[in-house]
Formats: sequence, C-alpha cells, structure tokens
Amino acid sequence: MELFTRAMIFFLILFISYFFYLSKAIDCGGKDVSYTITVGSSGKVTFKTIQAAIDSVKNNNNQWVKIHIKAGSYIEKVHIPIEKPCIILEGEGSQNTIISFSDNKGTSSSATFVSSPPNVVMSDITFQNTYNVNNKTQKVSPAVAALIQGDKSFIFRCSFIGYQDTLFDAYGRHYYKDCYIQGEVDFIFGRAQSYYENCLLNATGRNLPGFVTAQGRDSPDSPSGFVFEGGSLVGNDKVNLGRAWRAYSRVIFHNTNFSSVVTPQGWNSFGRAGQESKITYAEVDCKGPGADTSKRVPWLKKLTPSQLEEFSLASFINKDNWLDNLPVISK
Repeated sequence: MELFTRAMIFFLILFISYFFYLSKAIDCGGKDVSYTITVGSSGKVTFKTIQAAIDSVKNNNNQWVKIHIKAGSYIEKVHIPIEKPCIILEGEGSQNTIISFSDNKGTSSSATFVSSPPNVVMSDITFQNTYNVNNKTQKVSPAVAALIQGDKSFIFRCSFIGYQDTLFDAYGRHYYKDCYIQGEVDFIFGRAQSYYENCLLNATGRNLPGFVTAQGRDSPDSPSGFVFEGGSLVGNDKVNLGRAWRAYSRVIFHNTNFSSVVTPQGWNSFGRAGQESKITYAEVDCKGPGADTSKRVPWLKKLTPSQLEEFSLASFINKDNWLDNLPVISK
C-alpha cells in the first residue's frame, strides 16, 4: 500500500508539473507561424478532415502551426488535445467554413469542438451542434457547440450555434472578439475568465424565457467571470441575462445594446435566496429598449469607475500581455 501511495503521489506530481509546463511555459516562439497545413475536400490540400490535421501536429508543440480550413461543411467532431498547444485554426469566413455535428450526450461529451491546450487561436469558423437547432419538436437537452478549456485562447470572428448550452466556456482566460453566439438556455456557461468584445448574442426562444449566461464562479478568490464589452443582444422572444450556476457567479455587461428581448428582472439567483450578495451581476452604460434597469432584481451591483476598471481587457485577462504575443490574424 505504501509503495502504491508513493507511486500515485509521484505520478500526480508529474501530471501537475506537466500541466503547469503546458499552461505557463510555452510561448509559441513569438508571433511567427512555423508552417501551414491546409484542410479541404478538394484541390491542393494536406488533409481532408480537420481532426487529421490536428493529429499531425507534434506533441508538446512550441511553435505556431496554422491549420487553414477551406470553405465547406465539415461534419465531424474535432478535439485539440492538451498536448498540442500553439495551434491556429483559420477558416475562410464563418458563413463559409462550418464545423457541425449532432449530439446531446451531456455537456462535455456532446461538444462538436473541444479545445484543451493553452495558446490556441480560432478565426472565421462556425461551430455548430445541430441537435436542438434543426429539429424543434424534439425534447431540448444540453448540446454543446464548443468547449473551450485551455488558457490564453483567442477566438475571432467565429460563430457558435446551438440552443441549450451552446458555448461551454469552461476554464482559462479567453478573448472573444466580433463573434456571434446563438442559443436560449444557458447558452454561454462555465467557469472561464473571459472577455467578449463586440459580440452579437442571439436569443432564439421557443417557450419560457431562457438565460444568456450561467456563470460558474465558485469562490470569492476565483478570477473567473464573463465580461461583455459593447456588442448587442437580440432575439425573437424574452430572455434573462443570466442565472447563478455557482454561488459567486460574476457577469458584467458594459456598453452593450439590449433589444426588447431582455426580461424586466434580468437576472436569477438560481435558488440562492439570501445569498445574492455573493453574486456580481452588473450593467454599466448599456443602451436600447432592454436596458431599463428600473425593474431589475434589487441585488444588481453598481460598480464604481475603479471597480469597472478591474474588468477592462487589460486588467481582467491580459495582465501578463499574452494577447500582445499572438500572430497577426488576416482581416
């Protein structure tokens, strides 16, 4: 038993050290791309599936590798494993490069796309789980379009389409810029520390009002939270801005345009009556017919200018300047 315990401790330390190495040490060698792999169904391509291209990248990769995905519809599940950091997935426009699958076997296993390592860039791609989208008569259940759980992930001009649990924003620091996110029930959820800039959120309601966010910050010391800077929330039915998936849930909307889809109360403590002081939900300088806070929940936070500064891009996710070391993404 003692030898077994020592062995288990050794492997646990080894695993933690390996994870720490992947998360913190790798900087991908600067901004240059070492080589490019092309994926497509025809023409001059390296692989015909995205997963095959990812699998070809060496383990413990420490130089940026670009996987260029030609326009087309790719019906496959795609996973970037933790041992393959420093990958760029580049599509040819989110309207043209679409990765989709239909699965509803739980929030983790149903995901069409999973990104696990640190230092990943995604641009100009649609990630879609069609389970609740194409068949509107079936029972709604969790069906994740994308699961992002690696630190230092940059997602640019991408679309995420689903209905329940569309984007599993799980762990790590993430920067979403100029993205489109569609759903109705907890369609942005998780424990990540994420900044959403100029994103379009589309609430596609069918029955009762759903929730844009279900943020899972679970302690007062956790850096976790979702910050929405600018952008818009639209839709075809009513939706709440969020509910507290965990006790210290934290979501900030700043300068966001709210259409009339937002419910008057806006937020839900998710059965945490009497504990609302632990929750940080705030709306600052928001606009539009849905931005009237006069009937919001009474525990909605009011942030001072200095508190709001803590949720700026530089302060919230970029204190170590990791965003400054990313390759330039073509416009």
